[in-house]
Amino acid sequence: MITNAASMSLNPLFLRHDLMIELGRLEMAMEDIRVATPASNDQIVQLESRRARINEALSRLPA
Repeated sequence: MITNAASMSLNPLFLRHDLMIELGRLEMAMEDIRVATPASNDQIVQLESRRARINEALSRLPA
């Protein structure tokens, strides 16, 4: 069972799923920040940078 769990963590399908979930969370957080404090550019910039890295990682995964 442990070897099965280890192989699941390396499966690109599971990685893609996890990255897509994280991408959704980032986008929700960015929207929340924009609504709550429109002048909070530093946090938005950090989240956008993280979103770009996740998008790049997703583009590298096999389809």
